[in-house]
Amino acid sequence: MLSKSDFQQIQDIVRTEVHQETRKIIKEELAPIKKDITQIRKDIKTIVNFFDREYLELRKRVERIEEHLGLESISP
Repeated sequence: MLSKSDFQQIQDIVRTEVHQETRKIIKEELAPIKKDITQIRKDIKTIVNFFDREYLELRKRVERIEEHLGLESISP
């Protein structure tokens, strides 16, 4: 018959093994998600940079038009 300490030792071993296996499985499943997140961040950065450049170019054009027409700028 198993004693209480035997059960405790078995429980500790099982807990350790399950913890190790679970961490390994989670790590494997998270790897592609991390890659996707990295790619999404790069895409967002590219999009923001594109629209920021477009905005700055349009702002310069509007300023030139305002200056040419002698209009006061609305923006501060």
